[in-house]
Amino acid sequence: MEPGSWVLITGGTGFIGSHLLDTLGAQNVHVRVFVRHTSDTARLAAVGAEWVGEGLHDFHGLTRAMQGVDTVFHLAAATRARTEAEYHHVNADGTRALIDAMLAARPRPRRLVYLSSLAVAGPSRDGLPIGPNDEPRPISAYGRSKLAGELICLAASGEFEVVALRAPAVYGPRDRDLYRYFQLATWGVLPVPARADRFMQFIYVDDLAAALVCAATLPNARGVYHVAENCAYTWSEIVPLVAKAIGRPVRELRVPEWLFHVAATVSEWGAATARRATIFNREKVREILAPGWLCETATAKRDLGFEARISLPEGLMKTVEWYREHEWLR
Repeated sequence: MEPGSWVLITGGTGFIGSHLLDTLGAQNVHVRVFVRHTSDTARLAAVGAEWVGEGLHDFHGLTRAMQGVDTVFHLAAATRARTEAEYHHVNADGTRALIDAMLAARPRPRRLVYLSSLAVAGPSRDGLPIGPNDEPRPISAYGRSKLAGELICLAASGEFEVVALRAPAVYGPRDRDLYRYFQLATWGVLPVPARADRFMQFIYVDDLAAALVCAATLPNARGVYHVAENCAYTWSEIVPLVAKAIGRPVRELRVPEWLFHVAATVSEWGAATARRATIFNREKVREILAPGWLCETATAKRDLGFEARISLPEGLMKTVEWYREHEWLR
């Protein structure tokens, strides 16, 4: 990714994509964003990015978007869907369409950076961090669909350079998923699993954007890497950190596992009635109640020179500051 070169981003109007745009602004590169026709492009215009396309299955739009591109960042993904087929349509079939367009481009892009997920690897086993070369064992439809997309990308590594970054839970300014958790905290209580000793890793969104740029620029980067803060937290440790960030007492409410399943079933029923997808479903509960989500990050530090800088306590404070500045929280 040389100064003055073109990069293409899919998912550039999303939470993570918006932060990648901010980071690339200091890289002296030209940015093109592939968008859906329903996407809000106001922010793209503000940062001087070009945009094109009608969606990941628009092959002609994808081939036009590839013109003169050096690096492709593939961030677009379905993080909630009503069926496994819907996940697969976007996360696997959409990725296949992107790869086909890259293969058809003349000249072809030099490198593809695929934003994967720790959900691909599955939960940690016996309390040990999962390495990028361990056999993937996803436990959700989302994880399986992202694994399918990852394998499609890696299969093309003989045609161009491929780097896949598996990220754990991502949080930070503009995030709307974990934002619901902060809303609950303002009521003075946070529900956590009855067994609150499960360890998890996180990554602040600006750190993830930096990792994506490292994956695009470092010459020896190849294959799969796990990127996360090199520190794990339990639910019981997270609650007081959230309380400190919002500046008010928060009580930890231990919830039996069976009640999580009941709540997820009700959430799914409500979403189905409204004909929409929900992120809180029985598969999400399976991930929440897994033994832990731990990953090895030394390989990313060695090959990408990447190490997360923002700790969870600091990141939560920054996130709440942004929410309050933009009146998401009071």
